[in-house]
Amino acid sequence: GVINYWIPLVFCSMGLIVTFTAGLWNIGVEGQMTLGAIAASLIARTLGESLPNEILLPLEIIAAMIGGGAWAALVGFLRVKMGVHEIFGGVALNALSNVFAIYLIAGPWQPPEGGSLQATAPFAQAALFPRLSAEYPISLLALILAIAAVIAIALVLRGTRWGLHLKATGKNARSALLLGVPTARSSMSAFIVCGVLAGIAGSYRVLLTYGSLRPFSSGGIGFLALLVVLVSG
Repeated sequence: GVINYWIPLVFCSMGLIVTFTAGLWNIGVEGQMTLGAIAASLIARTLGESLPNEILLPLEIIAAMIGGGAWAALVGFLRVKMGVHEIFGGVALNALSNVFAIYLIAGPWQPPEGGSLQATAPFAQAALFPRLSAEYPISLLALILAIAAVIAIALVLRGTRWGLHLKATGKNARSALLLGVPTARSSMSAFIVCGVLAGIAGSYRVLLTYGSLRPFSSGGIGFLALLVVLVSG
């Protein structure tokens, strides 16, 4: 149970490290998790009975990455192009993502027995993350991906031009822009990377923790990740 909670928490925390480095408060990480969960659920529902796990699971993860990244890009667009602070944009999109999930569960994706606000029908077994065993119901694949995300983000922020641009943008965006740093592009890319990782976290919640799409499937993990990153400095 602890590891199953820790895995999506790591994905969200690493994504938030990227946005915090760029000086951005990505409060919308909860909504990005939810859109990742919805995107993964779409693949699970439509292809779960026709494809094997080896093909289906990567498609679900990719869909979750696209869903979370696209939702984060909306926050970035509002921030970079419209001047809407990411806190306000993120909170609004969090609410919209949950409304959309509830609409799907109670409407088009309702279980065969009728409308319900509880959950969609369970996904096919082939659509779920494989578990180590009945005694250890965790996904080794997701654990490996989470550890890989930690290493990749640490290396990228420390040793690449993009990481340097993020740090410069976060320290002083106006000065960085005068020095030639593409601050708007850096901010947008930080949002998208965070959304991609949050989307994977969302897919894990519906493809292992629950086995179906549920309202508020993010479970507050995104907000907890904010606290984790703040406390860790």
